[in-house]
Amino acid sequence: MPPSLHDLTRRYPLTTELRSGQQAVLSPFTDDDRDDMLTFTQSLDEEALLFLREDITSPATIDAWLMEVETGDSFAVVARVDGDLVGYSSLHVEPAKWTRPARWTRHIGEIRINVHGDYRGSGVGSLLAAEIREVAPALGVTKLSAQMTVDQEGAQVIFERLGFRYQATLEGWVIDREGNHRDLVIMSCDL
Repeated sequence: MPPSLHDLTRRYPLTTELRSGQQAVLSPFTDDDRDDMLTFTQSLDEEALLFLREDITSPATIDAWLMEVETGDSFAVVARVDGDLVGYSSLHVEPAKWTRPARWTRHIGEIRINVHGDYRGSGVGSLLAAEIREVAPALGVTKLSAQMTVDQEGAQVIFERLGFRYQATLEGWVIDREGNHRDLVIMSCDL
């Protein structure tokens, strides 16, 4: 039986070293991080914002996300360097409140990651992805999925290193913030 989410979160805050030698502190995303998350998301460059599924620069979206964390439909880890939030990874599962107990994708969780441009290539993304992979079984997840555009080659490399494998490319599946169609890559990993 996998450990409970409560058991796993007792290990936080978790301090680790980045490639640069800087210390990063990982901890679960909570209400205390709300304002820092908004500052972080609103500071992301346009390239990072092009591919987001939701407008995470909106206070209402951050509030809804925190509600999902509270209900257990989502879990997120934030990374801080010198106190500043520099990235997050999140795990999204099907809502537990769904009325049919035999949801055919109830074992699948989707991982999402975003790292500030100044910290891309520092190892923050890999650390955050590994944390979600560690926590996922506590939420009943036995398969992780990751979705990204074909342009996001760096993300694909991170996921491949973590054992994710290519599943499909869906042509024209994504419309970015500028209205351009892009192909979507789906990768997955069995836990």
